[in-house]
This record gives sequence, structure tokens and C-alpha cells, in this order.
Amino acid sequence: MDFSKDLSVVVLAAGEGKRMKSEIPKVLHYISGKPILYYVLSTIEKLNPVNTFVVVGYKKEAVIDYIKNHFKQVKVIIQERQLGTANAVYMAKDKRSSFGKYTLVLSADTPMVSPATLKRLLESKDRSESGASIITSLVPEPGGYGRIIKDGQGNIAKIIEEADATREEKKINEINSSIYCFDTWALFENIGKVKAGNAQKEYYLTDIIGMLVKEGKKVSCLRISDYVEVMGVNNRLQLSSVENFMKKRINEELMENGVTIRNPESCYIESTVVIEKDVIIEPYCFIKGETRIGKNSVIGPFCQITDSIIGKGTRINYSVIIGSHIGNNNNIGPYSYMRFETLAENDIKIEREAVKEKEYKRY
Repeated sequence: MDFSKDLSVVVLAAGEGKRMKSEIPKVLHYISGKPILYYVLSTIEKLNPVNTFVVVGYKKEAVIDYIKNHFKQVKVIIQERQLGTANAVYMAKDKRSSFGKYTLVLSADTPMVSPATLKRLLESKDRSESGASIITSLVPEPGGYGRIIKDGQGNIAKIIEEADATREEKKINEINSSIYCFDTWALFENIGKVKAGNAQKEYYLTDIIGMLVKEGKKVSCLRISDYVEVMGVNNRLQLSSVENFMKKRINEELMENGVTIRNPESCYIESTVVIEKDVIIEPYCFIKGETRIGKNSVIGPFCQITDSIIGKGTRINYSVIIGSHIGNNNNIGPYSYMRFETLAENDIKIEREAVKEKEYKRY
């Protein structure tokens, strides 16, 4: 079913991310060559919603600048004071008339969630005829997440944030992913009623769930088996964990599309890299940026390649290549260092010394 004509999306990106201990907004920290926010907005693009709003706050100028330069169709809403997730969504109230029937709300710090999972959430909401549907998952270490409290029929009764949970409630390992699909009317009818009566003195979006239940509306959940998809990034440890999962996803996708990666655990390949089929990547390679590698090439061990074009049938061994264009059927290395805007033509062999730099039009 196509939900795009009835779907609006609100992405929450206003938080300071104190646990990152950084001057950089949390959503602009990089994972596999792109900011965290990039992955979330790219996933949403695939849903083709009526409109997408990003709520910004902390260091908003930097976040707005990134959005304007990379996602021009996205609209920005400013939350001047970071008073919680419900307050962030409340900032969009003036845009309500432009919203579709369904409103998808998610955090900007969940880069692993897939378009397929978000579509399943929309289908769950539609099929269950509920006022809201939430993605949940069972996690081995639920610390830091809101816990899901269900009624006797398996529907969600309420969500308890960890700071407000009892000792028994903290033992629950089904967690709130903070990814919701609301009936738009129900969302905005209740958003202004949320109170800050909790340990954090913030306006929780999760309180709307309890409100809907009290109104007699059903709140359903989509429990996914792979909790990695809903992992959030709140500190540097989680940033590293998510990047490891992202690295694994990128390498597996390349291998499924005809690339051989020897010992993929040792190879770091960014999401922006394009590698054609029948390329072989040996262990301990770092391939970054806007790099493209032509088919039948062999990238030997301990290579570093950044923002470069590598032609078909080329072999590179134990070398550093940055911002260069390497032709077809070349044999590069070992111990070559090719600097910015180096141009190597076809059928040549280079050892140690890089070829003479030339002016060339970037590919």
C-alpha cells in the first residue's frame, strides 16, 4: 500500500546530546563518512512523504546549514528551548493543516532504521486501526530506554521513561524505539495537553500514549527482531557500536553485489564508495569519500584510498591514494603515495614515486 500521499514526518534533532561531550551537534557526528542525520533523512526520502520537518535547537545554525545544502526539500522548525520531545513536536502545530493523515515521528539519532521497517510500521498502524503504533524491540541491555508496559491483550498501556521507572519496570527489556506513527488528528489534539510532571521536568511525547489509551483508543506496536535497527546514539561508545554495525552492513551489501572482501572485519569502507563487481579487496584497507573502483580491480592489503577514481583491472598494493584519477590496467605500489589531483593514464606501472601531478577535471 502506498502511504506517501497521506504521510508527514517529524524528525527530532534539537537535543544537545550532553553525553557526547562535544561542541558538535550530536546529529552531525559522522558514521561511515556521513553525518548521523544523513542516514535518517535519506531513509525518509525513500518513503516519499507529503512533507518532512526537522525540529532543530542546539547549535541550530550548523544543523540548518547542513539540511539546506543536502536536503533542500526538508522544512526546518526551531525549538528555542529544549523542553522535551512533546514540546518539540508541538512546535510544528502551526503546520498542522499541511500534514497528511499519518504522522511519523522519529529521532534523528537512529541511523540504522530501514525504509522497509518504517513501511511496516505504517502498515501496522493502518491494519490495527489504532490511534498510534510504535516500533519496539527486545534488547539485552535496556538501560537508558523507555520501557513498554502492555495490557492483557498485548496492546501498549503506557511507556515509562527510565528515570521514572520502578525497580520492577526497569527489568522489562522491551523498549521504546522512539519511532511512532500517529493518527495526525489524535496527535495534535493531545500534544498541547502534555504536562512536565516527571523526573526530568520535560514534556514527554510518550505521555500521549497514555492519553490515547484513556480515550479508549488502541495503541499497537511493531516489535522488530533486530534491535540494532533502533539503536540510538547518545555517547561516543554508542557511536562506535553503531558505526561497527554500519560497516558490517556496507561490506555485506558490497559482497552481495559481487565484490570480494577478504576478512571484511578488517576493512573500513564508507557508505559513499562505489565498487563494481569482481573487485577484490584484501585485508586492512580504508576506502573513503567519493571513491569509485572499476570492475576486476584488486586493492591489496594496507591501502588507503580517498576521493579517487580507480579504473578497471587496476592493481594497487600497500599505497596511499588521495584525490587522484587512476586509469585502467595500472599496477600501483607497493609504497606509492599519490597526492591530490594526480592523474595516471592507462597501462602504467608505478612504484614508490607518484606520477607527476596534473590539472584535471574532477570526476
